[in-house]
Amino acid sequence: MENFSLTDQRVFTPIEKQMIWKKPASHQTSEEELRIATEIKANWHDPEMKISNVLLEGDAGSGKTQLAKALSFDLQLPYTKVTCFADMDKSDVFGALLPVIESDQEDDQELLAAIEQTDTLDAVLRLIQQHYQIDQQAAKAKLADLVQRIEEQQESAVHYKYYPSEIVRAIEKGYLLEIQEPTVIRDASVLVALNSALETNGLLNLPTGVIQRHPDCVIVITTNRNYQGNRPLNESLRDRMQHAEKMDLPELSVMVERAISKTQVNEPTLLLKMAEIIRLLDETAKANAIKGVAGMRSYFYWVNTMKQNQDIFASIYPKVLYKLTTDPDELHILTTALTDSGLLDELRELIRQKKWGDVSKEVAPVKGRRISEEEAAERQIETLVEETASLGESTAKEEEAVPEETAEEKTQAEPLPLTEERSKDVEGRSQQQLQSEDESEEMSASDMEALDKQLKRELNKEARQLMKNTIHEKEGLIVHRPKFEVGNPEVVAIRREIDPVVDSLSRQILDLLENEESDTYQKGKYEGQRFNASRIAYGDLRQFDKKNPPHEQPSLAVGLRIDESGSMVRDDRILAAKKAAFAVAAFAKRVRIPLLIYGDTADASTREKTSIFSYKEFSDSFDWLEQKLVTMKPRQNNRDGAVLRLIAGKLSEQTATTKLIINISDGQPKALPDYTGVKAKNDIQEVLTEYERQGIVFVSAAIGQDKEEIKEIYGASRFVDITDLTTFPKQMIQLISRYL
Repeated sequence: MENFSLTDQRVFTPIEKQMIWKKPASHQTSEEELRIATEIKANWHDPEMKISNVLLEGDAGSGKTQLAKALSFDLQLPYTKVTCFADMDKSDVFGALLPVIESDQEDDQELLAAIEQTDTLDAVLRLIQQHYQIDQQAAKAKLADLVQRIEEQQESAVHYKYYPSEIVRAIEKGYLLEIQEPTVIRDASVLVALNSALETNGLLNLPTGVIQRHPDCVIVITTNRNYQGNRPLNESLRDRMQHAEKMDLPELSVMVERAISKTQVNEPTLLLKMAEIIRLLDETAKANAIKGVAGMRSYFYWVNTMKQNQDIFASIYPKVLYKLTTDPDELHILTTALTDSGLLDELRELIRQKKWGDVSKEVAPVKGRRISEEEAAERQIETLVEETASLGESTAKEEEAVPEETAEEKTQAEPLPLTEERSKDVEGRSQQQLQSEDESEEMSASDMEALDKQLKRELNKEARQLMKNTIHEKEGLIVHRPKFEVGNPEVVAIRREIDPVVDSLSRQILDLLENEESDTYQKGKYEGQRFNASRIAYGDLRQFDKKNPPHEQPSLAVGLRIDESGSMVRDDRILAAKKAAFAVAAFAKRVRIPLLIYGDTADASTREKTSIFSYKEFSDSFDWLEQKLVTMKPRQNNRDGAVLRLIAGKLSEQTATTKLIINISDGQPKALPDYTGVKAKNDIQEVLTEYERQGIVFVSAAIGQDKEEIKEIYGASRFVDITDLTTFPKQMIQLISRYL
């Protein structure tokens, strides 16, 4: 192999030499490894084209970390890594200033921590006696001495010391640094802080000064693709990657080579079939939004069970299937795919041939071959061919009888050890059951119409209140509750198209939310995770603070505004907006996000200057929402500032920690007599400024030709360019997911 070393002239310490990874004998050099090492070496001395930042993105088990370590050996750089976590903050990136604890104080700190757990003076003295192994009199003297030293320390100045992070150490000393899974970090600003260091001659501003990136430093970011718990990688960070690799399962032949090298199981034919099974399970899992991954790790451990003389048809469960999922419905999907593919039967036949030989290819003597009783039982043959039969007769009979019999009875003799029993109607449950659940509305159509009439008056009163002291105060704004048709076929057609997208993305987000914890507490509870001494004076026994799980305090509330101006008729824009609204509504229902959806137009009549269509209020259920959304249509002009102010006013009253308004529009604001140009722009920006101060986030999704004008009005940071309308529903869900 070619020499890719970058550090021939560099002197390492003994510890740094140990940090350079050593390739094991089982390591198989991949095409990706050669490609990256070659490009880094070729461009290393070119200051403009130097490659020092690499992104490896792919599924779990695809070899990302193994490749990063291999590059350490190829480039001869010390290897170190940082594994990111959800609550990572900037101190984990840059290091932290911490108070210096002198050696004679460390024992005091431990003792003070223990004393905090006691509630009486006698208990404190007993604790000191046990800690120092002294009598009670000495314990009292020790306690007095401790109190005196604490008072003296409080009067003296506290000294601090800077403790650098592993990231800082690697950048400063010129190591190969692997940053694992940065996409799990909730705070997107954490890795943005690294942008300056990712430049070839980047700088890091630390509490102790500025350090420059070592010229030998190589940073490799490894992250899973569309994996549970992940968020999109920051765009500016991704742009600073000079080389990126899409890490998928390798070719089947490469999988076999690596398995042989790793496990020393030299059975290429069997390993090839097992690799096909792994690939099938991985593809099936992705197609059905099953959260697990069947990757190289699963493959290696499954193959290794052969060396231990385990039954591979039984070991496939703990080594592969249960790592994908333990959900009975999802296991049924995977095992059904395996059965339908016939790969297990082919693998079973290969094992039989390895044990007894391939009978179909044997050249038998004239009288044929007499098989043993053991082989006959293995092949499910109950009667042997007559000895007097000729070669042609015996061969013909065997070829005709044996396969037909084994194909019919083999699954009974060696069944796949399925332990999950399911009823006949389980298959296809993920689609059919959800559809039936959605169709079983809780409120009748007549009840919904009666409720809409009752709410309309109240909504108009609220709208007039919010428009006071604005340019829209006397413009004749009316809020409507759309009338709907019960059996509208367009509902079924749109749901059929967007349901698979919603199913897949909502499953991933729900998995993410299940693992999140809230840092906020409700005060004044009878029980909880921490004691609140300030509540004792109330005398009501509500003396505890209880941590809020995510479902008790929603992390996000969304207001969706859809432009229903006449220009939305072009290029099926209104249809794309309907589909996006369907997707957002279905997603919000499953993830339990408070949602408001408004459509609007302007200049419907001389009296009605602004028309608002309230498809869903925050207080509404999701009953009949889809039937209302299909009534959306291109109408007249649009007075954006009015509807945005109305949505923002209602959103500001929500208790969610993040409040998001998504504005779907295809053009500039324009309404009679003069609501356009600078006037309209100033009005919209006034709404943005006023409500952003209240914590509301605005995002404008542009789907028409006036994208640059919309971008200028809302600002680049609030602008999203939707070029491909076919993926609009999916993009909307992904956009909302970023704020969860």
